[in-house]
Amino acid sequence: MQKQIIFIFYTLPLLLISCMANQWITYPTSSITPPEKVATIPIRVDVTMLTDNRMNIEQNKKLFTYPREVLINKKRYCINSEEHYRKEAVASQITKLLVEHINNAKLFTHASYQKNIENEFVLSGTLNSFYGEQKFSDNAVVGAQLGIVGVPVITNESSGKMVIEISDLRLMKKDGSQIFHFENFRKEYTGDFQADPDCWCVYQNINEKLQDFNTQLIEKLRKELSEAKR
Repeated sequence: MQKQIIFIFYTLPLLLISCMANQWITYPTSSITPPEKVATIPIRVDVTMLTDNRMNIEQNKKLFTYPREVLINKKRYCINSEEHYRKEAVASQITKLLVEHINNAKLFTHASYQKNIENEFVLSGTLNSFYGEQKFSDNAVVGAQLGIVGVPVITNESSGKMVIEISDLRLMKKDGSQIFHFENFRKEYTGDFQADPDCWCVYQNINEKLQDFNTQLIEKLRKELSEAKR
């Protein structure tokens, strides 16, 4: 009985995910806190929606043309296909999440999304990559089939990579004068990722990596802005 409960615990989230045709870019932000002994930059910043440049980069094009299960070099892969991000633009979702993360990490006194007239500063940038791919897991298919007949199994993993890149981050005054320009920030995560038989896990996996990406990006901005003030 205990083993059956363990099976349900691991597989129920995947069953719920598989019912979602529309995926959201999200991760829990309530537990995000600023690192100890760091200074908040005392400005109020309006963050504009990231310019979406993904279609101009070859690797990303398959996200816009193929479903979430795709053949790459004659091998089956799961990708975070764009067709399931229909409710709201990817760049908009990522920007809103970045703003929320910035506020919880207390990078600035306050950050808002899109045209807050009370804010003196504007932060803008370009989204170059939000790309997830991992090998299709035959073990996950077998595991799901065993689960149907009552054999307890847990979820599987498959190897893959998640690539996230934001470039041309500019902090400017609202009068158009530039305060600081940040170069590209790119992270490529490789390894084994949670897998399921329906290629939904790839969406959750890249969401998790986005949290790490934003954490590192924010601390990079904090460090470089603080050094620029000296």
